[in-house]
Amino acid sequence: MSKVRVIQPFIGGGFGGTKNDSLAGDFCSVMFSRMTGRPVKFVYNMEEVLRTCRRRHNMIVYNKMGMKKDGTITAMQSRVIADGGAYTAIGPLTMYLTGCMSTLPYKLPNFKHDIYRIFTNNPISAAMRGHGVTHTRFAAEIQMDMMAEELGIDPVEIRLRNAITAPHETINKVTVHSCGLVDGIRTLSEHPLWKDRREERKEGREERKEEREERKEGRISRGVGISSTSYLGGARQRGHQSCAAVVRLCEDGTINYLTGATDCGQGSDTVLVQIVAEELGIRIEDVDIKRVDTAYTPCDAGSYGSRVTVLAGEAARKAALDVKRQLAAVASAIWKTGAEDIIFNDGQVYVKDSPERSMSFRKLSQIACYEGSGAVIIGKGYSGYGIEELDFDKGIGNSGTSYSFTSQLTEVDVDMETGFVRCGKMVIAHDCGRPLNPVNVEAQSQGAVIQGMGQSIYERFVMYKGNTLNPNLADYKMPLSTDVPEIEFIDIIAEDPNGPYGAKEASEGAIVSAPPSIVSAIHDATGIWFKELPVTPEKIVIAIKGENKKESLK
Repeated sequence: MSKVRVIQPFIGGGFGGTKNDSLAGDFCSVMFSRMTGRPVKFVYNMEEVLRTCRRRHNMIVYNKMGMKKDGTITAMQSRVIADGGAYTAIGPLTMYLTGCMSTLPYKLPNFKHDIYRIFTNNPISAAMRGHGVTHTRFAAEIQMDMMAEELGIDPVEIRLRNAITAPHETINKVTVHSCGLVDGIRTLSEHPLWKDRREERKEGREERKEEREERKEGRISRGVGISSTSYLGGARQRGHQSCAAVVRLCEDGTINYLTGATDCGQGSDTVLVQIVAEELGIRIEDVDIKRVDTAYTPCDAGSYGSRVTVLAGEAARKAALDVKRQLAAVASAIWKTGAEDIIFNDGQVYVKDSPERSMSFRKLSQIACYEGSGAVIIGKGYSGYGIEELDFDKGIGNSGTSYSFTSQLTEVDVDMETGFVRCGKMVIAHDCGRPLNPVNVEAQSQGAVIQGMGQSIYERFVMYKGNTLNPNLADYKMPLSTDVPEIEFIDIIAEDPNGPYGAKEASEGAIVSAPPSIVSAIHDATGIWFKELPVTPEKIVIAIKGENKKESLK
């Protein structure tokens, strides 16, 4: 393996699938290069990607939920049939996550889950952002809303009655050390978008009757939906899972930072550099991160399962602390004080409670490197969370080191004549622990909810006997920039003890919260529950016509 060298280029938009598995082209390019002794570039066009590459599992979910009259959940049973495609790939882990994460974000004293991954002639199914959780969480969230409506309980109230608080251990031994779920739900309940909806529900019967008549005339109907979800961060698996970092102090007081962690569009390079700079009390401009090159950089398990900030961040912080410890020893010898009293902050190094005894970080670096016989200061660190055995038969065990919680409001306008849905506004209340880079967290969450919107009302593969009939972006519909709604993002702070500076998974949970929130809003607008994604205009028109026919027969 040491004879294989991988040099990582700048890439973006890695959301599962092809980064979890090697594809045929990967091996063909390597073998052809070896045969010819020349560089080989293998490029898929869009049609080849949509026909042959990995995709999210298509699933049929049967869900049964028990609930008391006061809205307290007593039990849930689910059965899932998944289209695995022609090969196994990462499928078993996907299947595990569908059930493992179903016991969050609500208290669930009893749970039974059966899942079947079926081999078919379709393209191989693998991981996709929100890995395994989007399907079962959508089914459970919508079903809970249906039961709340039947019992006459407000959707916010039913979530607050069942929401977990930290510390919490689920029935399948998932341990939660921090949780901002309740704060997120309460924050959304006070938002004008939800308050306006609540006021509308207080209208008299005559007003609601007039609204229904307007719907029959093909008017635009507006609805607001809510959802609450959870997602794992710092994915735990068997095999090589350790992240490592090397931090070298340069003689001019700057830092060379080496990591095997790959930034595939999520902005992890920025966050990891921030962690090193924060620990040493210097500017991020003074930290130079090198491109991943397996000839020089430490080995890393990969960018998936929202693990980079949590685990590679832990390694980066430990490596920076190692450098800090060595520099503190030099400074303590100069000022005749304990190393624990040396403070690093804002490019300066000084003695605690004696700020007059200070020097610049650059000067201390020069002294440490050149004084006497000189020194080479290098720090190293690696993640040490260890492996927790996962019971794939019983679904027991922590799949992550920490868990984020996301609540979402969505406002939609539904054209009752054409079935066209337009998302007007989204409000996301996201608990990612402590956001290390708030701008990055917000931007990534915005991207996640738009992806969730795509799978809710746009995206689907049309299949016939294993053949993809819409392998192009004209027929495979995706949201355009003009379809993006107004998005408001709210940080819910719930620092986690297992993440660097209290950080947890950021943004992947937002792709899980989007579909149930959107479909709940469509129900609010139309009065019809949709249980199959995507909710296309055709499905809405057919359902409305069916409802109108029922009304006319009464």
